Amino acid sequence: MWQLSNLKRKQEKMISHFPKRWSTVLLVGLALLLTGGIDRMTRNALKVQHILKTIERQHGRSDAEQSSAEVSETELNDYIASRLAKENRSTLYTVTVTLRDNNQIGGKLRFDAKRLNLDVLLGDHLDFDFNGTVYTRSGAARIDLRALTMNGQAVNPQILDFVLHTAALAYGEEPGSIGDWYDLPKGVKDLSTSNAKVVLHY
Repeated sequence: MWQLSNLKRKQEKMISHFPKRWSTVLLVGLALLLTGGIDRMTRNALKVQHILKTIERQHGRSDAEQSSAEVSETELNDYIASRLAKENRSTLYTVTVTLRDNNQIGGKLRFDAKRLNLDVLLGDHLDFDFNGTVYTRSGAARIDLRALTMNGQAVNPQILDFVLHTAALAYGEEPGSIGDWYDLPKGVKDLSTSNAKVVLHY
């Protein structure tokens, strides 16, 4: 019994003298292991989320100089996919964007027509491909469409507006148009795109 208690005291003494720098190294190593275990999509989504929260925190600071943050096309698409999954947008399967020079943007939207009760009218799946230009002003942005197709066929933008209107009603939201002005994330003043990346100015 005496030997056991003596051994315990020795162990406690060793732990108390364990250098703080080694415990820091251990924590950093553990953090790296945990980070390495996160898949690419989650890592990208967390990165964009962190950028947006940082911009939001700096919103309204009078002493803040104008800054910018860069997000890659892949990071943006992973963030969008993560948001769709969290918000459980069951009528909207996927949203992917293609970023080009001079604020030119392309993208794909895929809706579940059956969940929107539009399958009899428009078919089971609604795959929209679009190309256009992004314009920004006073913390808001809009897309000026140049081309729009649905399931490979050129269509009028009113078709997409009709689907968006139906989806908004399904979620109890205010319906809007693809060409409307929409608020950018809080703190973002404007944005610019180039090949496969977007720069957020705040």
